[in-house]
Amino acid sequence: MDFADLSRPFVIAHRGGALQVPEHTMEGYRVAVGQGLPVIEQDVSTLADGGLGVMHDGTVDRMTTSSGNVADHTSVSWKQLDIDASATLGGGWPDGLRPPLFDEVLTEFGNRVLLCAEAKSSDAMGPMIDALDRRGVSPASVLLQSFALADCRLARSRGWDVIWLGSTDVDRATVEGIRWIGPMADRVTATVCARAHAVGVEVACHTVNRRHQRDALVADGVDALFSDDPVYVAGDAGLRTSDLFARQVWLPGMLPDTGRGRFHPEDSSWGCDASDAVGSTLMGFLAPPDPAAFTLDLDLRVDETRAEPAGCGGSVLLSTDDHPYRPPGTSPGAHGYLVLLRGDGNVQVHRVTDGVATVLASSTGGTTLPKGTYVPLRITVTGSGLSVRAGTVGGTVTVADVSHRPVPVVHLGSVRAGVRFRNVEVA
Repeated sequence: MDFADLSRPFVIAHRGGALQVPEHTMEGYRVAVGQGLPVIEQDVSTLADGGLGVMHDGTVDRMTTSSGNVADHTSVSWKQLDIDASATLGGGWPDGLRPPLFDEVLTEFGNRVLLCAEAKSSDAMGPMIDALDRRGVSPASVLLQSFALADCRLARSRGWDVIWLGSTDVDRATVEGIRWIGPMADRVTATVCARAHAVGVEVACHTVNRRHQRDALVADGVDALFSDDPVYVAGDAGLRTSDLFARQVWLPGMLPDTGRGRFHPEDSSWGCDASDAVGSTLMGFLAPPDPAAFTLDLDLRVDETRAEPAGCGGSVLLSTDDHPYRPPGTSPGAHGYLVLLRGDGNVQVHRVTDGVATVLASSTGGTTLPKGTYVPLRITVTGSGLSVRAGTVGGTVTVADVSHRPVPVVHLGSVRAGVRFRNVEVA
């Protein structure tokens, strides 16, 4: 497949899909390709011996167990670095992964997968093109990238398509023979896209990790979207199994509203620590089969509370789309229902409108939750309302409210409490 063959808009796996896999690793690229993603991105810098290393940052500090500048490494020392995968992505990925050389990427993926490679250092574009030529990679299967106009000119002079990153200057791009511009998502407008398309220039925006952002950008007319969570943004993330956290890896659409929480391998759970004053994480993979009428079952435990139990607990937000939810009062665009299982065993149901939560109903007479013990929670959504049952500790709360339908999106989190979730399933 060539870039010309892709239906527009298409999704580019930014850094290989950095919210799901160890970014810019061969192992991460293999997962992305195995998921059916057609385009993987690389950030390429020149090393001290003229080799080309693949890493986003100018230093190795964030992604490896070492420190120092990328440019100070040789090709040999580059392959001795350890990617600190478990620190960035949970315990499901082993440590000891190595950052790749660009030649390794071309050997395994060249002419097999579409590549979108950025010249990250100022002297990288020429050597990148040399490497592509040397490996016999088809120009039709590669989009180069750079923020520097000089790099874009070099790429075009040697017959390679290139994305001029950060630019909305359609007129200049046309003069230079550049067929792609790559503005940040917040600079995209329908007018920019229309002007670009009128002169044969395409628009690839970065970085898009939420579907509500994607939908607005597609409506504006973008041709490609860079995403750290490409499977979710492409729309293929639905899962309904009961062991969602058993692999202890980040799933498609598992995105931070306030934090990503962490995995607990001892009981195949995921949760938030009490040190998070308010925690909320999107579970974008958890798609109800009928978002207007469904049942959500999960096991929830409260390990620690930071205040009186009546004001703390585990939370479930059912929302109309995937706007982040960052209570209190800072979540414009978020609409739905917030269910709180409090530390005192009682259940509260809130209606959330434009990010503001209003209590609709509360149970009374609940039993204080024993720390470290899971409580089965069942939330049932119907055409006339919703009900919540918290095992034997909090009774059942029923609310007659249809302000927000459908509610296809699930967020899990905590309010001033350390909580864990497992056995999450919708039906």
